[in-house]
Amino acid sequence: MEWTDADVSHARNAADLAIEHLRDSLASGRTDVLDSLGWTPEQARAFLSRWEEMRRRAESPDPRRRADFEQALRSLGLRADGSRSSRDVPADVKGGQAEGRRSRPPASYREQFEAYLRGTAGE
Repeated sequence: MEWTDADVSHARNAADLAIEHLRDSLASGRTDVLDSLGWTPEQARAFLSRWEEMRRRAESPDPRRRADFEQALRSLGLRADGSRSSRDVPADVKGGQAEGRRSRPPASYREQFEAYLRGTAGE
């Protein structure tokens, strides 16, 4: 599905809200967000710094910098409006398809999952 300007705008707004939430969590000393990400406060601050720098560069007239930022937005896992998840389809329409849905492993298992995929790729 092709992304429209509106899709990119929605992704930017969602990312801004997530960044604000992360920043607020750091400022208040809450660790629930950091724990779910598996980050230390230093890693979160470094991420926020990199994100803000990328955001500033995207405001330049250089279309490559803007495209880099838009690609980063697309990589966040948000979907364009025309894309639908099997969770968005009513159960009676799925016809047994729900069991075949792929999803990302929880962050706490991601490293083990990737190791498993690397180990089975040679077969």
